Amino acid sequence: MQISYFEFPELAAVRDELVSRVNELIDAAHGAGRPVVLVRTEHARDRSTWTLNMDDDDEGFAFPGSEQSRFLDGLHTGGHVEVVKTRDNAFHGTSLREDLDRLGVDRMLLCGVSTHSCVAQTAIVAFDLGLRVAVARGAISSDNEELSEAMLRYLSDQKRQPVLDQPASIDLLASDWPGENSSTSSR
Repeated sequence: MQISYFEFPELAAVRDELVSRVNELIDAAHGAGRPVVLVRTEHARDRSTWTLNMDDDDEGFAFPGSEQSRFLDGLHTGGHVEVVKTRDNAFHGTSLREDLDRLGVDRMLLCGVSTHSCVAQTAIVAFDLGLRVAVARGAISSDNEELSEAMLRYLSDQKRQPVLDQPASIDLLASDWPGENSSTSSR
C-alpha cells in the first residue's frame, strides 16, 4: 500500500477503493482486538538490496525517505507493527516471524498489493512456516489480473488458504477462526 506500486495505471484506477477496503479491515481487526502488521518495501540506493530484475533493468525504487516508499495517504497507519522488506516475501530478511510469535499470531489475513507477487509470496512462505492464512479478495489488487487469478487459485487449491470477499474477511476478523477456541486461541 505504498505510493510506488500505484504508479501502475491498473492500481492507480482502484487506489481510493482499495485504501477504503484495507482501512475497513484494519478497523475490524482493531475492533476484534487483533494486531495489525503493515509491511513496506524499501531498497537501498547502493543496490545492495536490489532484486535480480532490478539489477537487470538498472532501476531501483522505493528508496528510504523517498515519496515512493511512503504509505498511501489516507491509509490507517498508526499504532501498528511495521515491517520493512526488500523482497516480495515479507518474511525474507525481516523480523516478521519474530513479531508474529511475540504477538501470539498463528493465523493471518493478508491484503494489499500486489496479489501475484507480494501477497502470494508471503502467503506461500507463511504456509511453509505453519501459519494459517486467508486472503482478503476484496482488499487486494494487482497490475496483472490473469496471473493474480492463477495465484489465488493456487493458494486456495494447493495451500488450502481461503480467498474471502470483503464481508467474509470482516466476519473472520470479528469471530473465531475455523478451529480456533476463543478462550485459548492466539491471534
